[in-house]
Amino acid sequence: MKVTVELDATPEELRAFLGLPDVAPLQKEMMDDLARRIREGQQGYEALTLMQPMLQSGIANMDAMQKMFWQAFTQSASDADKKK
Repeated sequence: MKVTVELDATPEELRAFLGLPDVAPLQKEMMDDLARRIREGQQGYEALTLMQPMLQSGIANMDAMQKMFWQAFTQSASDADKKK
């Protein structure tokens, strides 16, 4: 048996229907507080300090991708040499 249900509702309507809280005001308050702390340069809220974990993982991901491409290219080249 297969049942298909189609809902035509906005996110706000669906959230209210499911009884979930509206966290938009809390999110706005937290983001405003974070922006204020960054502007004031409070300890631990410098822009570079906040971005550092993302930058490190981004660099690590880029490095891993380069290694993957290099291995693929060298493997392809060695396979081509073996066929000759």
